[in-house]
Amino acid sequence: MQGMSSTTPERLAAQRNLPVEATRRLLRRNAYVNLVRLLGKLHGRDSADIVTQLPIHEQCKLLEHLPTLELVTSIFTYLNEETRAQLMPQLSIARLTAIVRHLPTDDAADILVELPQERLAEMLDQLPDTLAEQINRLLAYDPQTAGGLMTTDYFAVEDTRTTAEVLEQLRRRSSRLETVFYLYVVDAEHRLVGVVSLRQLVTAEPHMVIRDLMETEVICVTVDEDQAHIAHLITQYDFLALPVVDYSHRLAGIVTVDDIIDVISEEATEDMLRMAGVNPDAMLEHASRGNLRHRLPWLSVSWVGGLLASYIIDANETTLSSMVMLAAFFPVIIGMGGNAATQSLAVAVRGLATGSIAAGDMMPAIAKEGRIGLSLGVIYGVLLGAVAWFWQGTVMLGLVVGVAIWSSMSIAAILGGVLPLCFARMRIDPAVASGPFLTTAIDVIGLAIYLTTARLLLAV
Repeated sequence: MQGMSSTTPERLAAQRNLPVEATRRLLRRNAYVNLVRLLGKLHGRDSADIVTQLPIHEQCKLLEHLPTLELVTSIFTYLNEETRAQLMPQLSIARLTAIVRHLPTDDAADILVELPQERLAEMLDQLPDTLAEQINRLLAYDPQTAGGLMTTDYFAVEDTRTTAEVLEQLRRRSSRLETVFYLYVVDAEHRLVGVVSLRQLVTAEPHMVIRDLMETEVICVTVDEDQAHIAHLITQYDFLALPVVDYSHRLAGIVTVDDIIDVISEEATEDMLRMAGVNPDAMLEHASRGNLRHRLPWLSVSWVGGLLASYIIDANETTLSSMVMLAAFFPVIIGMGGNAATQSLAVAVRGLATGSIAAGDMMPAIAKEGRIGLSLGVIYGVLLGAVAWFWQGTVMLGLVVGVAIWSSMSIAAILGGVLPLCFARMRIDPAVASGPFLTTAIDVIGLAIYLTTARLLLAV
């Protein structure tokens, strides 16, 4: 039995590697038709996972020579950014151009933004003028705005058309559209005036004019709208796509929900990194110097806070000498305060990111987190005070410990909920008011409250 259990992981690993080894064998024999049969049966994500495990020169060879362009495009779309960045300089302009022509315009722009200007210009020259113009327009926008996220592959109709005419247009153009869940209605100057769902369209009478069918209260965003606000709108209203307009209210494109899923993941990752005091851009830097530069300031906050805490302890040397047992409760008082602050901070940062909390909600935040902090402080203060009393047989020590942890957790909860709002009002990313800064502040405050309370109540 022991021999079987030890070989099972090896067998599973070998089974997982079978498609990779089969791909490599077929690639060495230039058996591209068989490669199409092998990879074409899989989802694009699974095919991309197989390709990622190949050496870079084999990845390039496979993508360059596979005869089925739809399969190449599917694999290329699902490759991670790092792999694509390595492949793009090695793929021929002809193959890159062919891939881009099969991609939605927003995906094409996201890929091409990484190309050097000379190679980008060379490639755009190979594209049809209309497509090159659309991609150039998207590349001009900030990638983290609606203009940078949107696709121009949408379905728009004039408000004077009948449902029968619109259905006929939809049949002819649907293969070139990224989504057709919504039909956007424009006037003669291409200004957005309404929206019709696909369900409304197919259930309406053929002679009905679109302007009589459309919803005129359309939620939309401008091309410079930040991606975080777009994510909030799509999640709040359960949209599958959101129209984007220019400054003249002309329809410029749409942002689809699949792009917003990526944005939500990206924003969550950035917030987590910033809460730890790490700049997200540093994750992309391989040089130690770059990572050191981004992390040093936040760790300096902890360093200074540690020195301040040491000074507080040194200033209360007499108190600690008179009752050494006070030092035994340092970890729990500091730790519980830091945990309470981190919990409140996480709630506040998430609320600001999702829009459920506004930067101006200062007093409600103080009231809410204050109530929670006071309640938690009372509970753990009573418990820890009781432990100190029964452990040492001293009522006053229990009182000191209980008051200290109650005060520390109450203040920590309030600061954790309020500091992100202060930063947001100052137009600073609220996630930076976290991690080393907040926990260090709570450590210093907690120690000061604890030792001051001990000096006053114990008279030592």
